[in-house]
This record gives sequence, structure tokens and C-alpha cells, in this order.
Amino acid sequence: MKRALVVLSAILLAACASPAVFKDPKTGQVAQCNASTPGVFPIIAQHEIDTCSDAYTRMGWVKQ
Repeated sequence: MKRALVVLSAILLAACASPAVFKDPKTGQVAQCNASTPGVFPIIAQHEIDTCSDAYTRMGWVKQ
């Protein structure tokens, strides 16, 4: 039982979504796309980051 819990915890932590950083080439302003969803739901967290990233890309910001 403990072993299964350790394995499950490792899988969940490995699947955490990482934030994306963008820079406005005109002003030099920097913004970060991060997920408000806990790491327990990595698919939802990654969707939040992807949606944010798409918005900054459409505005002409460059991913760092």
C-alpha cells in the first residue's frame, strides 16, 4: 500500500506543468503564464498555460 502511494506521488509530481515566460519585444515587459490548478490535475494545468501562451503569442510577444 505504501509503495503504491509513493509511486503515485512520483507520477503526479513528474507530470506538473511548467510555467511559460513571454517578453514584449516593443516594451521589454515580461509576463509569465502559470496554472492556478494544483499539480494533482496536470492536464488541466497545462491547458491553462497553453491558453495563456496562445494569447501572448497572438499579441506578438516572444516566448523566452
